[in-house]
Amino acid sequence: METGQLEAKELNAKFYRYQSMLFPFAYNITGDFMAAEDVVQEVLNHHFLNPAEHIEKPDHYLIRSVINRAINQKSLLRSRMEKYPGKWLPSPVLTEEGIYAEADRDKILHYSLLVLMEQLNPKERAVFILKETFDFNHEEIADVLNINTDHARQLLKRGRKKIDRQAIRPARALKESQPLLQQLAEAISAADIERTKRLLAKDVESVSDGGPNMRAARKVLVGQERVSKFLKAVFGKYHPEGATATFTIVNHYPALVFRLQGKIFRCIVFETVKHTITKIFIVLNPDKFLGLDS
Repeated sequence: METGQLEAKELNAKFYRYQSMLFPFAYNITGDFMAAEDVVQEVLNHHFLNPAEHIEKPDHYLIRSVINRAINQKSLLRSRMEKYPGKWLPSPVLTEEGIYAEADRDKILHYSLLVLMEQLNPKERAVFILKETFDFNHEEIADVLNINTDHARQLLKRGRKKIDRQAIRPARALKESQPLLQQLAEAISAADIERTKRLLAKDVESVSDGGPNMRAARKVLVGQERVSKFLKAVFGKYHPEGATATFTIVNHYPALVFRLQGKIFRCIVFETVKHTITKIFIVLNPDKFLGLDS
């Protein structure tokens, strides 16, 4: 192999490694797959096109750059969300084999926690994630965000007050969840409302995100009665002929990905506790499906 080809191969390998390492930071902070991809791409392009010999710790430098750019990007997203129709849900990503760029699956936040993160402002969110997910200490967080350690502690304290400690615990969707979703689909298909209800928690919640171009429930639906009727409509009159549903793991939760002629048109993510469905997140916005095709 010629020298130029060898150098190009090594450069591609390094780029790919950094891409995989940095994606979870950007994604957890933005909650948006496309925004996270853009953040990582911009940082890496600048780094490789404008090499700086004085950088002694490139990993640290790149993580710091991605985190701060992701914070800025999240601020822009939050301003746009003020005009967003209905509820805004994070872009789901696969957390079984095949996740984007082989990124560290364990560092991707579970879906319910990612939803709860929207209560935090971008900087609180970054501090919370760096501490709880990446195990940074206060000095490291302060260095990354260019703030003092007391400020880092205050941001973490504020963030923890807004987030239920129960939600921080790591969640793992086991393959055993698949029969539960199969039972749900069968109960809905049979129009068996009572059987459907038995699979749902009494205080089950359903949140839908259709974005600006897709019809979706604009309010959070709560309770077995309302959610079971809504699911019947989703699996009935809103289920196109010829569509297929595939079980997968999304953000560590069991999920159904719906396709029509090979194209994703819906993703439903389920939070389950002891064989009962407690939360349902329905993503219909086509801009949020890129993390499911990686």
